[in-house]
This record gives sequence, structure tokens and C-alpha cells, in this order.
Amino acid sequence: MGKRFYVSLISVIFLMFGAASCAPKTAPAPAASTPPRAGPTPTSPLSNLSPPTSQDAAWAKVVEAARKEGRVVIYSFNFTGELGIMLQKAFKKRYGLDLEIVTGRGAEFIERLKTEKRVGQITADTTEGSAIHVKNMKLEGITVGVAGDLPAVNEKGKWVIDPFSLDPQDRHLIVHFISTYAPHVNTRLVKPGEEPKVWRDLLDPKWKGKMTITDHNIGGGPYLLFPPLMREKIIDDNFIRALYKQDLRFATSVVDESAQLARGEQYLMIRGSDSTSARFVAEGAPIRAAELQDGTTISPGTAAAIAGAPHPNAAKVFLNWIMSQEGQTVHGEGKKMGSVRTDVQDFRPAPLAFVPKRPVVMTVEDNDDGTRLFREKWINKLIGQ
Repeated sequence: MGKRFYVSLISVIFLMFGAASCAPKTAPAPAASTPPRAGPTPTSPLSNLSPPTSQDAAWAKVVEAARKEGRVVIYSFNFTGELGIMLQKAFKKRYGLDLEIVTGRGAEFIERLKTEKRVGQITADTTEGSAIHVKNMKLEGITVGVAGDLPAVNEKGKWVIDPFSLDPQDRHLIVHFISTYAPHVNTRLVKPGEEPKVWRDLLDPKWKGKMTITDHNIGGGPYLLFPPLMREKIIDDNFIRALYKQDLRFATSVVDESAQLARGEQYLMIRGSDSTSARFVAEGAPIRAAELQDGTTISPGTAAAIAGAPHPNAAKVFLNWIMSQEGQTVHGEGKKMGSVRTDVQDFRPAPLAFVPKRPVVMTVEDNDDGTRLFREKWINKLIGQ
């Protein structure tokens, strides 16, 4: 994708957060001239929501065929724990279909699906996770485009981000959620006003030995966070080199980092994720997002249908549902997240729910290039590890 796409996508995200600032939140929001979102409250029963799909004849046939198939299987990175149970119950209630969720990592699913394709025994009907992994599935011929059959994704005026902004031509990758990455601080250790204000503040000696980040040899934290900021010239090689001299503490995953921060073992988590920290904050953890004025990384999560799936119609029904008002409401409430739709409220806890002043959208190319550059250039040459 060229510079024009980056500019276009970033413009979309500015509009996205302009819309999001109008959504009902638990924290005060800036005044706006547009009316707030008309989304349901967290306590609204699903039965009170509007039917999630168009009832035209073509779609009714898809739904009927899906009910005969009986179930849908999804390979998922994010639909774990209570969220997965909520999705299963709500989807079953709406369509009478079983939702079987197989959880794991995207790279593992790619190899598994390649093997299933080679032996002609496809198990999964859909998949969801990071854009880079779903894109790699597409490049391997594992996914199939079904956008034209999904009424929900073709609704007009409902989106805070184009569902196909990462795959506008083939439309295999469907953006079904977005995460906001920012430093998170422990409010018992970092007093109001003492948190960093811009990225270079992290180089202040006062933070030395007090910050954590995902181990670059294990997780993708640095690969996801830094490339978009470098593309926009917010940080550079010198910043990366200096940051890794701050005696960083390394964690095995973002969840591990959030847990350390919640326990007060660290002052600051460099790549805090609202989608990960939300459950800790909901349980009373003293965590707050520190928006950095010079740039905030926004990461889209994607879903896709699997080519040759055993339950192709059920796959379409699920993908359509997860993009509907009902599906997004269940997902947002279960994950404590915002939504890609304008008619669904922001469920993030108040300490994490800020509207970035300068959002920088991570593209598939950022993710792909970041993994390569971080290993080949930053670690070996800049960090010396």
C-alpha cells in the first residue's frame, strides 16, 4: 500500500475517534456537536436488540443452510475465557448454532491450516487474530472472500473504521475490533502528572529499571508498537537504542506485563493494550493509560472465512453476526472494549478510555516489516542482542 493509503487510513481513524468521543462512556468526554451513539447499555438484554441481519431472501437461504450445518468452528487468538462463553451463548440464542472456539496463536494456526489443506481435511470454518497472521493465511490460499454475502458489513454509515481497510481489493480480511496501544502506569506508584507526556520522556533517567516490555525474542509487543511510530517519524533508531539502555524488564507476554503492573512490580508498561489491561482494571487494578501527545498506535484485529470449510454457510452467519450490532455488543462487553460500529457503545473502563490526539494506524505492512526489521536491524545492530 502506498502513501496515499496510509494517509487515507489515518484520516479514517481520526474520524473514528471523533465518533468514539461521542459515545457514552463511564468517564467524561469532550463536548461534541453531534449526538451520542445510540448503542445499548451494558445491561441491555440481547433480546431487546434489533435483529442483527437483513432478512432478504438470499440471506434467509444462507441462514437456513447454516442451521442445517449445525455449527461453526473458529480458530481464535482473542475469543478466550468469559468472552468466548458469552459469544457462544449469544450466538446459540440468536441462530441455534453451536460455536466451537479453538484457541491458540496465529502462527500455530497457519501451520495447522496448511497441513489441513494439504491432506484435504479442513477443520476450521473461520479464523480471527492479528492482521499479519490472517494476511499470511490469505497468501497461502487458506482464506476466501465472502464480503458480498454478508449484509452487516455492507451497511452504510455504521462504521468508525472501514471493515476492509486492510484488504480493500480482495476483502478477505474483516476488521472486527481495534486496540489502542499506550504506556500504562500503576497509579499507586506514579502520581497524576508524573506520567510521560511524549515518547522521549521514557528516556528520562527516572524511569530506568522501572519499565517493562514484552521480550522481543518471545512476543510481538515491540514489533506491533514501534513500526507505525517510526513510519510517522515520531521515534527513530536513536530512540530505540536509548530505550533499550533503560534497564528494561522483559515479560513473556502482554498479559504477564499487565499482571506485573497490577501487582505493583513495575511502574510503567511501555506497550499497554486497552484490550488486555481492561479486565485487570475491571477487577480493581490501579492501572491508567498515559496518552502520549506525539502519537498513539492503533492496531486492528481481523477475521476471515476459511476456503473449503466444512460449514461454509455457518461461517458466513458467524462473521456477519460478529460485525452486527448484537455481535459487537457482546464482544465489547465481554472484552471491555470499544467497537468498530458507531451504534455500539465503548465498554472500556474509564482509566483506559481516552481519545488519541494523534492516532497512528498499524497496517499489515507495518506488522510484517516490523518483525523483520526488529530482528535484523534493531536487535542485532542497535540493541546488540
